[in-house]
Amino acid sequence: MDGSVNINETLMEHIFRMFAILRRGPRPRGGDQAKGGGRPSAQNRILVMLLESNGISQRDMTTLLRLRPQSISETLSKLEAAGLVERRQSDIDKRIFNIFLTPQGKERAAELLTDRPDFAAEFLSVLTEEEKEQLLCILSKLTEDEEEEFDSDF
Repeated sequence: MDGSVNINETLMEHIFRMFAILRRGPRPRGGDQAKGGGRPSAQNRILVMLLESNGISQRDMTTLLRLRPQSISETLSKLEAAGLVERRQSDIDKRIFNIFLTPQGKERAAELLTDRPDFAAEFLSVLTEEEKEQLLCILSKLTEDEEEEFDSDF
């Protein structure tokens, strides 16, 4: 068996495992469970997306987050029941309801954003500064290559 095939498979396995870890996000600490720190990542992603936008339709949310419509619908229902989001009829198209954060939802989303730097620092703490720079170069190279290929397909 070719050694390069084995290393490629091992690298991809580690990359996929890393995606899963990053997708989960920061682990809840101490009393964070009571504040919603243990919320599944789909809920967190929706809250942050809504904080960064001024209302968005469920359909657009499905596209942007790359989640199934059923998953979005179920997650939004939970967020709505928790008083974190509300649905409002669109002024432009009365058939469409846009999703907005409530004041409580804005507060929770802001907390999530403040946790991001802590998560990055904690996650990358096992690397030296030199290793971080090397990782950045490698990831930039991979990202740029894929983006160029993706753009050329359209």
